[in-house]
Amino acid sequence: MSRVTEIAALLGSLLGEKRSHPGKKLIEHVLGVARLMEALSAEQGLNCDPEQIKAVALTHDIGKAHPEFQDYLEGKGEGVNHAKPSAWFTYTLLQDFWLAEVVCRHHTHLYSSKDLSKDWLPDSFSLPKQQKRMRQLVAGWPWLLSEEEYFDLEDTIMALGRDMAKSSDLDLWLRVRTLYSLLIAADRMEAIGVEQLLREPMPDFNQPIFPGRSAEVDAWRQNLQQTCLNQAREIAKPGVYTLTLPTGAGKTVTGLSVAYEWAKRFNCKSIIYALPFISIVEQTTNVAKAVFGDSAVQEDHSLAYGQEEKETEKRSPGVVAWRKVSALFRYWREPVVLTTMVQFWDAIFNSRANRTMNFHRLSNAVVILDEPQTIPPAYWRGLGDTLTYLSNKWGTFFLLMTATQPRIPAELELAPPQTFFPQVRHHYEYLPDKYPLEVLPELLAKNLPPQLSMRKNSGMVVVNTKKAALDVYRLFEAMNLEGPVLFLSGWVTPWRRQLTLKQLKKLEEDKALRYLVATQVVEAGVDVDFSWVFRDIGPLDSIIQVAGRCNRHLIGIVPGKVLIAELIGKNGRSLWNCVYSDVLVGRAKDVLQKQSVFDEKDVPAIVAEYYQRVETGLTPCDIAGNLAQGMWHDMPDLIDKSQRDTVTVFVEETDEVWPLLKKLQDQHWDLTRRDEKKRLLQQAQQYALEIPARQLRACELKCSAFYSTDGEPVFRQVFEGKAWFISKAAIRADGLYHPAIGFIPPEEDEGPQMW
Repeated sequence: MSRVTEIAALLGSLLGEKRSHPGKKLIEHVLGVARLMEALSAEQGLNCDPEQIKAVALTHDIGKAHPEFQDYLEGKGEGVNHAKPSAWFTYTLLQDFWLAEVVCRHHTHLYSSKDLSKDWLPDSFSLPKQQKRMRQLVAGWPWLLSEEEYFDLEDTIMALGRDMAKSSDLDLWLRVRTLYSLLIAADRMEAIGVEQLLREPMPDFNQPIFPGRSAEVDAWRQNLQQTCLNQAREIAKPGVYTLTLPTGAGKTVTGLSVAYEWAKRFNCKSIIYALPFISIVEQTTNVAKAVFGDSAVQEDHSLAYGQEEKETEKRSPGVVAWRKVSALFRYWREPVVLTTMVQFWDAIFNSRANRTMNFHRLSNAVVILDEPQTIPPAYWRGLGDTLTYLSNKWGTFFLLMTATQPRIPAELELAPPQTFFPQVRHHYEYLPDKYPLEVLPELLAKNLPPQLSMRKNSGMVVVNTKKAALDVYRLFEAMNLEGPVLFLSGWVTPWRRQLTLKQLKKLEEDKALRYLVATQVVEAGVDVDFSWVFRDIGPLDSIIQVAGRCNRHLIGIVPGKVLIAELIGKNGRSLWNCVYSDVLVGRAKDVLQKQSVFDEKDVPAIVAEYYQRVETGLTPCDIAGNLAQGMWHDMPDLIDKSQRDTVTVFVEETDEVWPLLKKLQDQHWDLTRRDEKKRLLQQAQQYALEIPARQLRACELKCSAFYSTDGEPVFRQVFEGKAWFISKAAIRADGLYHPAIGFIPPEEDEGPQMW
């Protein structure tokens, strides 16, 4: 009989009445975690060793037997660290250091191999000390470390950094991260009250029917979808594949149809669809629900779960618990999941415990990466190598889907070559000089053709910073245009951005004249349409994505016009300079200067040349190599926030905002109510934005002239100074937050204020 089998029979009597959580016995919790780990592994088709799963699950919380932790559950004291003491029990079962490491980090993060000796060796300096600790926690534990086992472990730990630095094998990373993901998911599930998995089967595919705009275009899209689907049916094995189609060609439905074909034919467990921005996750979720039905589709992003938790109140306790896993930890529970690119990236690379929960869900899945060019170019090759490895090991299909396909290594393109719209939708023109932002109206008047004149045709301007967008908005407002000027940027709350997008769609449906001034929040995937578009110079793929909003559905009588120029601020500095790297913009200018006038049919060749130039100018990050060498806590974030010194500001756009914040701020939130707190925080995020911390003092000074009915400052700190609040009294045209265009910085500042 193995030690794992023996301890499974003995553990109940050894732990007795010790508890893991308020009202729950420790033995019940660890047995429940073992069952859930086994179920998750089986469901995803993972080849995890059952002995290793049991060893990890049964021992992961033994440290909670400590008297101080038991007192903590009674509300006395602050408890003790239970993970490291538990890990020593794990090691005694199978003498596998990595199983102990999984347990040791189940409330923190995976360590890089170079840091393990500094953490483990001071804790293991005395064999008698460790034996005494283990006896104190579980008096009858049958296997204390022998002297030989103890010194073998020390030798293993000391050699890790040296040995892994030479490794090129990802198998260890995959084994450890898989067990870690399973443990974290099962532990959180069991603690919430999940007793069994409630996964829905893969739903049927229903071809959605959308309002037709052009019979010719609708027929072309349908034929293109069928052609790509036929190519997908020829695919005989998992791998990394691409789908490169022009913007507006119906990539979403085509991609979902391909994913469904693979999922049904290869018995894949889920379809994971990752997109770069929350706004298009929401938009694409509506399409997915039209295809698969509401109940089978999960919308996963930071703003998605507040309303859902209200809807669970009438459901059974098992369903409520299952849904809480998503609300609290963003777990991918449904067969079809729409998520963000950041969440997908974190599932694979982030070392923090809760961020790994979805890693195992990528096994035997179809993963769509929509707009993968938004991933920094330095990561492309390393990401491609990692995806190829996962595909080979786990049977995962990856579909990279965009109009501007980056140079991420892939096996086969599903779209036919030279795929273009039936007619040219728009022409591009690059103006090679630099122009002060304030001359933009004159620039448009001079360079738009008469049939697309600014005053008689709807148009959009996309610039690189929030401050520049505000300046352009003011220029347009001063022109007394006959259509409304709308505004989108990161200084507008998500709640307000949704209202603006709905207003845009209504104006478009009514064929009304309209203008939009925006930052990059409208680049990829947002379904808006204009006769002409202006884009401040930026990366070429960003320019092409913005162009996809120009005569998007081929409705215009004449082709649209996409103008590109380099805008400069009052200080004479190019506005792209505080947002993008010299390499990305420099290479874009190089290829645009070679061919300053072109149309859609020229785009693939121009983009290919641009990406080739970009890669030669960047130092690639060897992501797969770093994983093989154990640099697990040193992986790059998808979005680098290290240079952003910002603070969160909540805006009282509706009457529910302040009561919501006050409840979050004033009530005592214990462990039993953490799900409610998380739901309220997610609701509050609808009214939140980030502003530069350097502007706080100026904001306070500006708001000192405004008065509120409750006598409180209209701009004040909340959550013990961790965030700020703008009350209704400061929401006005001359206030700190404009009702239509969002936060108005009180200082003239051209710092890095992207999006």
